[in-house]
This record gives sequence, structure tokens and C-alpha cells, in this order.
Amino acid sequence: MIARTHETKISGQPIVGLAMRLLSALVLLASLGLMITCASGCKAEAAPDAGYTDKTAMAKDPLIPFHKVWRKPGVDWSGYKKIYIAPVNTQYMLSITGWDAGVRKDEIEKDVAELATYTRDRLRKDFKEDPAHRYIVLDTPSKDRDVLEFEFAIVEVVPSKVVLNALGWVPFGVGMTLNAVRFIAKDQSCVSFEARGRDGATREIVFTAADRESQQSTIIDTRDLTWYSHARGIIDDWSKQFVAIANRKQGEKVEDTSAFRLKPW
Repeated sequence: MIARTHETKISGQPIVGLAMRLLSALVLLASLGLMITCASGCKAEAAPDAGYTDKTAMAKDPLIPFHKVWRKPGVDWSGYKKIYIAPVNTQYMLSITGWDAGVRKDEIEKDVAELATYTRDRLRKDFKEDPAHRYIVLDTPSKDRDVLEFEFAIVEVVPSKVVLNALGWVPFGVGMTLNAVRFIAKDQSCVSFEARGRDGATREIVFTAADRESQQSTIIDTRDLTWYSHARGIIDDWSKQFVAIANRKQGEKVEDTSAFRLKPW
């Protein structure tokens, strides 16, 4: 009788509790490993030139959290009181990564259009809700002298192998180009943009910027439900950074995004 009671306890609740404690310990170790890795530097390498902007004049500015920026000398930025955010360009992304040649072309193009709409809506929202009210956000273009026109292009969206495998996308059906980009990006989910600002009156380009960001590391990521879902978090961060840049004082630094996030969404 004693032996049977002991056997029941081993195969019952006590063993489940032990398993849960072991699992918790493994998750903690994995979390520490990710944080240590990210602390050593997880920002993605700069993306190749997509052609939406002229990168020959751009350079790294330690005060700006992007890979490269350029501002026209002598511009009085305080003169811009309004901003028009143009529809987001995705044509460079489709051609560079080969998504438009895939077996899921119609589905991908629909998703890309939704991502472009999401990006523009996010930028408009953050500038509208800016506590400093730096700009009045316009719904239509304007040739007024105090208007800055903001043009944003998503030039790369690269899902990780984990995401593609989870969706059953093996083989990926999008040609060798995307596979090559994934290899260059060290198989990390990443997004790249190129952006430019125009004077509303003269149509002259007064600034350009470019950046590539990897997906933030986390233990369980509920955002990885579609091939592009990781991109939304990166776009959210870029939008906030653009608002911060618009409001920054002379010599003030705008910090880059953390490479590790605690929330899995």
C-alpha cells in the first residue's frame, strides 16, 4: 500500500509541478540569453540602395536613429507648419524581393497594399496626436509655402524562416531573390524604408532618410501570424521616431529602438 501511494504521487501532481518549474527555468535562461545577445548589438545592417532616394549624399548621423540621412543645407525647418503624408510606395519592395513573381502573387499584393495603408495611417495618427503639435496634418497635397510633403517607401520586408515554415511556405515560391535577401539579413525578420521630404511649394527634395530594422527578440511572438505581421511593430517605432525627430532640439539625440521587448505582441 505504501509503495502504491508513492508511485501515485510521482506520476501525479508532483511530477507536473516539477515539469513546470523546469520549463520556467528554461524560459528564464532563454530570456537571459536573448537579452545578452541583443545587448551586444542586434540592429540590422544597412540595406542596399533601392533607388527611391539618392544615397550618395546621405551619411550616418549619431543623433538620428537611422542608418543614413541627408538634409538640405540652409533650410529653415521652423517655416514648415503643415505636413502632407503621401500614399506609401511599395513597388520597390515587390520588385527587389521577388514577391511579385511568387505563386501567391494576388494574396501578397493584397497584403502589401494593407501594409502600405497601415503605415500611412500610423504616420498620420502619430503626427496628429503629437503633444507638441509640431505639424498640422493635411488630408490632401498643398502648394502652400509652409507645407512639408513626406514620401515614404517600404523597400524590403523579409520574413524569417521560422515564420515561413510556420505558414507552410516551403518552398517559398518567390524565387531566389528573397532567399538571397534572407541570407544577407542573417535570416532575421526585417523591414527597410527609404523616405524623402519635399517642399510643398517648390517640389524640391529637402531631406532623405533610410533605415533597416530587425524584428525585436522575444520568447513567444503572437505577432508572427502572417509573413508581414512583424513589420507592424517596426513601422510603429519608425513613426514615433519621425515625430521625435521633428520635435528635437538642436544637438538632442533621438534614441534607437530597443532590440528586446518583453511583451509578445
